[in-house]
Amino acid sequence: MSLNTAIDVAPTLDIRRPEAARRLARWAAFLCALAVLSVLCAGCGRIQQTPAAAQDGYTVTLVAQPATPVVGDGTLVVTLRDPAGQPVSGARLQVEGNMSHAGMKPSFGKIRGEDAGQYTVAIPWTMGGDWYVDIKATLSDGRVIARRFPIAVHAK
Repeated sequence: MSLNTAIDVAPTLDIRRPEAARRLARWAAFLCALAVLSVLCAGCGRIQQTPAAAQDGYTVTLVAQPATPVVGDGTLVVTLRDPAGQPVSGARLQVEGNMSHAGMKPSFGKIRGEDAGQYTVAIPWTMGGDWYVDIKATLSDGRVIARRFPIAVHAK
């Protein structure tokens, strides 16, 4: 073999052939769509907080009543359980709801009652949209358990 002989090991794409041109056009369209989709997803996505995995071992759950909250007076049921799964009674709860965007006044929950680690909270939803509810439970020994929950409130 002489030094002037070139070995072509890469497949060639002859765009003069119609099927090769169509394949190239499909790949280019796919890559452009993928680039546009990644920009849209990155730019328009909202940040959603989920309850953090608790290292304290306590379980805090929040249920809205009605299940789909609407603007106006609402009710939350907060359940607090210790690491052994037993209900925690007698905790002092602070409940604060904030919209996910700046400029809105927070709503504060009022504890209406407690039954075996299940706390009923009245809270006013002042506007439809994405909210997050911060729960702080101060236990009888002074420890504070804190969680954040996302809530979507609908307009009437």
